[in-house]
Amino acid sequence: MQYCTACQTALATIVILDLNEGSVTGSQHLCAACAEQLGLAQPKLPPKFAPEILEDLLGGPKGPRPTPQRKVDACPGCGMTAQEFRTKGRLGCPRCYEAFRQELVPLLRRIHEADVHRGRLPGVLASAPPPRDDQDLALLRKRLEDAVRGERYEEAARLRDDLRRLERGEGAKS
Repeated sequence: MQYCTACQTALATIVILDLNEGSVTGSQHLCAACAEQLGLAQPKLPPKFAPEILEDLLGGPKGPRPTPQRKVDACPGCGMTAQEFRTKGRLGCPRCYEAFRQELVPLLRRIHEADVHRGRLPGVLASAPPPRDDQDLALLRKRLEDAVRGERYEEAARLRDDLRRLERGEGAKS
């Protein structure tokens, strides 16, 4: 256990190594509070992240917002610049999503191959047919059995085909 070299009271959770030509020449141990004051650690995000921000960013139910035409120098919430975002690969606060929207949308398109959230299931499963009505299936099976018992084979063949279509999720013709 090491104590913070800045305040000397809290336990250090961050270690900063001084490097010179690939070798460690010194180290500094900091607690989270001191590292944040020195600008070496990102401030903590609010405890609840607003999902509306991400939905708006990805073009959720309300549809995509028009992108502003001007470039933003820094986030009004945390002061992070676009260059810092590119360097760190992380945003500083929830307001960064709006501030850097012009840069984020193409990045998300490149990473996820879409800018709209389609749900949690993979594409194949998400495009599966809607769940079928089990009452319709039971009714068709009963009618099929009745047609077979009554030796109405043409009707039974049509009902069998309808039953198969309904089981595949295509819907029955009759």
